[in-house]
Amino acid sequence: MIQKMSKNVLITGGSSGIGFATAKLLLKNGFKVFICSSNIDKVNKSINNLKKINKSSISGSVCDVANFLAVKDMILKAISFLGGLDILINNAGVGFKKSIEDIDFIEWNKLIGTNLTGAFNCSKISIPYLKKSKNPQIINLGSRSGRYSFEGGTAYNASKFGMQGFSEALYLDLKKYKIKVTLIAPGSVNTQLTEENKLKKALKPEDIAKVVVDTLGHKTHSNVNWIEIRSNY
Repeated sequence: MIQKMSKNVLITGGSSGIGFATAKLLLKNGFKVFICSSNIDKVNKSINNLKKINKSSISGSVCDVANFLAVKDMILKAISFLGGLDILINNAGVGFKKSIEDIDFIEWNKLIGTNLTGAFNCSKISIPYLKKSKNPQIINLGSRSGRYSFEGGTAYNASKFGMQGFSEALYLDLKKYKIKVTLIAPGSVNTQLTEENKLKKALKPEDIAKVVVDTLGHKTHSNVNWIEIRSNY
């Protein structure tokens, strides 16, 4: 059973894929949700769709999570709407498969900025608000690519290996405040980041959303540190 006090949720990258599926499932379970994304049109479209579930419990804004000041402004908007913060879901991510010889600095900075620095920014700014919650939690969306490298993955693997280490150390830093930290590491998921030839056998965003919501059901004295999910095809 999900803890009743853990109801105010911020989801980055919430306009599509895993983030959108998670927002949808949380709304159905009575949560109040604020989403953000770097594309304002996608944010508005997603909010309109999510309002069909619960009009008064969903809002959001545009935000580049790699930009610290933009994150600070976004989180203030989230707190204003939610009335507090119980759960932060760091889901925003981009990806590509390229040899290091073909990656330019702009692509590298964009990927690391979104996938890793974004999680740092959102977590750091959220901590004072999470400390006020009775059952606070941070869920970071990682990847099996955070443990297993692949050719062409110098940028993506770096970001996801970094997310693994960041999450484990973040838990140790925040344990004294009873802020739980969970890393969820899926294999290939049927989103825009997955190669076309793998889509049919990939996990669905809804599969990961269910794991996120199930994780929130744990008692305050237990912390789910790390979960790996693979397709069973």
